[in-house]
Amino acid sequence: MIQAEHVTKIFRSASQPKPHIAVSDLSCTIPGGCIYGLVGSNGAGKSTFLRLLSGVYRPDEGSIEIDGLPVWENPAAKNKIFYVPDDLYFLPQTNMKKMAAYYNALYERFSRERFNNLTETFGLDPEANLNTFSKGMRRQLYIALALSAKPKYILLDEAFDGLDPLARLSFKKAINSAVEEDGVSVLISSHSLRELEDFCDSYALIDKMTVSSSGDIAEKVGSFCKFQLAFL
Repeated sequence: MIQAEHVTKIFRSASQPKPHIAVSDLSCTIPGGCIYGLVGSNGAGKSTFLRLLSGVYRPDEGSIEIDGLPVWENPAAKNKIFYVPDDLYFLPQTNMKKMAAYYNALYERFSRERFNNLTETFGLDPEANLNTFSKGMRRQLYIALALSAKPKYILLDEAFDGLDPLARLSFKKAINSAVEEDGVSVLISSHSLRELEDFCDSYALIDKMTVSSSGDIAEKVGSFCKFQLAFL
């Protein structure tokens, strides 16, 4: 379980005297073995929150724990996490095989067999230089790496960005299989609640840098109705 309590993150810069509050008094509980949607508009604080959960940022206030362990500067907690950011980073002049070898050294449960199966499913060439990959192909590669590492928690920032409809379907199937087989928890951010409604179990809506609502995603979507009137 991931537990964030009253988390605040403030960025300060010498060029901008006024501090920027990215996350404010945010509390959220993410249970194990589920697909959890993080919804919010641009600038709401989704990416900052994911970086806080993964230990990239240190909260200025509040606490973040994974299975009872503090995340910040804690290798035992970070080893449970695989974070896929929106702005993907790759080693220069590398290919998929080298990236797999790199993450194989970091994650003791890394499965080469699963990685080969996923890259074949996604139609990716393991020998090709990553500089030749499109944005969607690079995102598919990182998703394959995350699932092959078999962490306890996968954090995905705008995971659907750049994926075509067929790739999105393959991605959702792969995530569902990992949840069922490994009991992994997946936290995925998106601008659209509708994009997650047939995929996620629960959700948290981030508005104005904090969680404004959360709960079962089917109940939330079911609370909205669309009416169309025709006047003759």
